[in-house]
Amino acid sequence: MNAVKKYVAAVMLWIFALSPAAGYAAVPFEFAVSAKEVLRGGTITLSGTGAGSGAQVAVKILGPAKTTFYVDVLTAANGSYDKTLTIPTDPDLAPYGTYTVIAGYGSDSAQKTFAVVEKLGGGNENPGNGNPGNENPGNENPGNGNPGNENPGNENPGTNNPGNSNPGTTPANGSAIPSGAGKASGSVAQPELTQDGRYVIGADTMDAVIKQPGSSVTIELPEAALKSGTPLELPASSFKSLSDNNRELVLSSGNLTIRLPAGAIPASGDAQSKLRLTLNTSLTDDIQARLDHLIRSDASFKSTDVILSVDIQLLSGSASSDIHNLGKPAMVTIKLTPEQAAAISRQTAGVYYLNGEQAEYVGGTVSDGMFTFKPKHFSTYAVLHYDKRFADLAAHWSESAVRSLAAKHIVTGVDATHYEPSRSITRAEFATILMRAVDWKGEAPATAGTAQSFKDVAAGQYYAEPVAMASALGILSGYDGAFRPNDKITREEAAVALVRAAKYFSLSGGSGTSAGKTAFADQSDISAWATAAVEQASSQGLMQGDGKRFNPKSPVVRAEAAAMIDRLLPVATN
Repeated sequence: MNAVKKYVAAVMLWIFALSPAAGYAAVPFEFAVSAKEVLRGGTITLSGTGAGSGAQVAVKILGPAKTTFYVDVLTAANGSYDKTLTIPTDPDLAPYGTYTVIAGYGSDSAQKTFAVVEKLGGGNENPGNGNPGNENPGNENPGNGNPGNENPGNENPGTNNPGNSNPGTTPANGSAIPSGAGKASGSVAQPELTQDGRYVIGADTMDAVIKQPGSSVTIELPEAALKSGTPLELPASSFKSLSDNNRELVLSSGNLTIRLPAGAIPASGDAQSKLRLTLNTSLTDDIQARLDHLIRSDASFKSTDVILSVDIQLLSGSASSDIHNLGKPAMVTIKLTPEQAAAISRQTAGVYYLNGEQAEYVGGTVSDGMFTFKPKHFSTYAVLHYDKRFADLAAHWSESAVRSLAAKHIVTGVDATHYEPSRSITRAEFATILMRAVDWKGEAPATAGTAQSFKDVAAGQYYAEPVAMASALGILSGYDGAFRPNDKITREEAAVALVRAAKYFSLSGGSGTSAGKTAFADQSDISAWATAAVEQASSQGLMQGDGKRFNPKSPVVRAEAAAMIDRLLPVATN
């Protein structure tokens, strides 16, 4: 069972970048596969030589449709390495056809093939695969009777021949979903498990819950499905019905809740098509290998065991296509275990999209033991700590604020090890980090006002987009048609921008109105247009003076900017 789970997780991976090892082979790199043919349920061994002791060899196996079947990193001992794999018995996981194995170490790589067949010796009886030993990696679809077909979504191209005499081969679309499959109770649907290991809900069952009053429909998926990666299949027409009725779809399973607004997953009313959703929260060997590589490349990262992989496929006949991007962002909530909640730092934790061996920051917040984030596409995500330390911030009063904003990728250093807290910040730089904070909060309106066109903000500049958004939201404005991006921002200018941005944040202190006029000794130096904002920024705790003076015309330094923006962010609770 563990082996099957591993393969299920591996099928979900979309891309695997071969990682360079920390050295190169002193002897020729060689790689071998133990057999040309293997049965479902049988084993096959990958082995080789030429890798230094302790070196890591990256291995990727592509299935007949050129989708990822398996990925792993093998550690060599005494110059050699090997791995024995068990081929799943499930036809969806191991379709008949030719599999391509790619191994890489340093700058060297090797490629071999093997075939999963119904009968050994006599050749594969699946007429779509005429050459189970074919090592031609350029064949995009070696199991398809039409060699010009480059449809990578076909999970079993050998079945496209209507004269196929192999009754045991399951097409990509699998079995049709009975219209009454699953159970409906009010606006909640529960799938049923089929004999071939799929959870399904039929069209009639979905129609019954969609017709119930309310704004959402919930599907309760057994928690065991999250651990094993067992797919859930629904009629594509049900997603169109959800969209037509403006109903949100809620997927609930164990500690995971995914909210998909109406129209998030595009689907037609085709009665023959269905959607396959595969959710997995297991930390597989494959994901662990990618996390290990990431941490080796940047010591600021620290892994947790909170993982989510989501794979969505549209199945129509024998064709299959992946759905990556969502029409509208989803809302994902993960309830942390007490152990996870204790280990996860609210200051430095965030959600990252694992794009190969790279990690792209997505965001996310922790509150009341819940981690929430809003993905715009589905793939593999991990909760990671990013604790960036700068040499010139040790024991500095702004260190905590900078660490918090660096973990959210709102501020960065001037280089890998320095922040320069005392350097003045320009209006363009302030606009950039302030709008990153608004974007992180995720509450800026989808449609803002019209952005002012500034004569000194050229398209293509790094600050052009945040300046335009800040202008459209009314957070920052210019002077007589100019933004003055390279001018140092003053404290009174910053006060105005912070107060205007504050409505997009849930501040932990202050009421949004002045509790009384602040007694700054230099009150008369504050410009009339900034007086109210300075009072409000002070009452909300966003800005402070030096105890006596506000210094409205003084430039804001990088340490102060970090502290100001960090005070805007909501205080998470556990």
